[in-house]
Amino acid sequence: MTDRPTTSFGSARRRVGPAVASLLAVAGLLLGTAACKGDTKDAPTATVTLPATFPKGDVPLVDGNLIDAGERSQGGVTVFNVTVQAKPEGYDEAKKKLVAAGYTALGDGGAGGASRSAQFSGKGYIVTVSSVQAGAVPDAVFYAVSKA
Repeated sequence: MTDRPTTSFGSARRRVGPAVASLLAVAGLLLGTAACKGDTKDAPTATVTLPATFPKGDVPLVDGNLIDAGERSQGGVTVFNVTVQAKPEGYDEAKKKLVAAGYTALGDGGAGGASRSAQFSGKGYIVTVSSVQAGAVPDAVFYAVSKA
């Protein structure tokens, strides 16, 4: 008998969490959108709308072009994911809008750097706002919204 290397994936498998899978899906969508931009002048564009159950009256979004929106349920909790292509100062504007609407800042990932994130609580929701400066979509502001 000769020894052969074997590979066992059973114990080494890792489950990619739903949040990571969602972020990867959004990143793929954004990269695809950026790659296709400018291919044809008169090509129809998809219209993105907020889910019907998104708390529009309670969670203010930054002004800009809505480029992704969805909802998912995880462990009985509904999480909304929204991406807005905003102005260069969109991340800071998003934070100001939340504070003006009565939200309290729970934590801020800093004022600079390639990736910024802040979390807010108010009106029965937890809102995480983030932005990646070198992303595929310039000035994109990402929201994750769930019930508190």
